[in-house]
Amino acid sequence: MRNFSSIGQWPMGLVCDTPVPYYEVGVSCGLPNEMGQLPPEMILLPSEITRGRSVFIVDADGDSMTGVGIYSGDQILIEGTQRVNSGEVVMASIDGEELLKVYYVDDCGRHWLLPANDKYQPCELTADMNVRFCGRMVCNLSAPHVSVKHCGEVVRQFKAKQKQHQPDMYERLTEAVIQCSHLFWAASAWAVVYCVMRDKYSYDKPVAEFERMAQALKLPATFRFVCGEGSVQRTISNHEYMRKSIDKWEEQGAADRELKLMTVLIKELA
Repeated sequence: MRNFSSIGQWPMGLVCDTPVPYYEVGVSCGLPNEMGQLPPEMILLPSEITRGRSVFIVDADGDSMTGVGIYSGDQILIEGTQRVNSGEVVMASIDGEELLKVYYVDDCGRHWLLPANDKYQPCELTADMNVRFCGRMVCNLSAPHVSVKHCGEVVRQFKAKQKQHQPDMYERLTEAVIQCSHLFWAASAWAVVYCVMRDKYSYDKPVAEFERMAQALKLPATFRFVCGEGSVQRTISNHEYMRKSIDKWEEQGAADRELKLMTVLIKELA
């Protein structure tokens, strides 16, 4: 059993007397309760740090949190809990991928995971995501804590950039859908539109956000097939090939009407 002084330093007078499991893998490699095949090493920590909480240690992976002093390979002490507060550095699982990010709730009540590196974009947590909070960071030698003011500024800048690009996207998509309206057969046809945007035009927003955007398009009153809530997600879930690149749809057995709509949409959006 190692003393934590071998991977970190604590002030004199603190005695490393409490064993804590250390999973010597990056955060993105899995959660402790999912690492049955990887028995943890036990590390001794000062009880003043653990304070009777259920804690474990993982390695940070990547450079998305360098702005708060967390670098790839750093040992991060995590308190296992699903109750987290805005402004805390948290460990969360999104659709099975584990992340170390800043949790933030904005003025509109929307929930975000924020990086601490301008190279990366904020991630809004939406209803169509499978989100699970695994814990909050206790410390990384020092204990970074991002101010709510800083979080608000990050989200404000991100929204401003989104707003700059939205008009052009809305206009192009509106015109393309109008030109292709005769090829729509049901609300499920919007799944083809989403997949074209995803694969050909780097649209990386959640499906639910695309559905909201589609509902907001100013289409003629004669357009029959409105994008209903959940219709795109259900269609993609029921058609495995839609989860693959549209370039592979034909060989995966996509219907002729889907392939025709896809082809014309690509042309109209170009």
